[in-house]
Amino acid sequence: MVQLVNRAEVLGLLDEVGELADQLTPNEREMVSTIKAKYDGLGDESFDDKICIEVIIRNVGIREGFGMKPSEAAMRSIDLPTEGGDE
Repeated sequence: MVQLVNRAEVLGLLDEVGELADQLTPNEREMVSTIKAKYDGLGDESFDDKICIEVIIRNVGIREGFGMKPSEAAMRSIDLPTEGGDE
């Protein structure tokens, strides 16, 4: 069953994130594209689609606040220490 309130909120967020398209990383663009494709029809919707889009919009704001470009964010990596022997 389609949850109309959730669907309306997701569609509104998709419009909002569409205005930020040039500020998205490749992974974010792919996620938005996948969610948008789900909402072109009826049915295949997920409860966490709204959360995913909200996080993407939040991430754009964070990058903007730190003066980061989307290309810089995509290239960052965190080297975590590994446990075990030095073999």
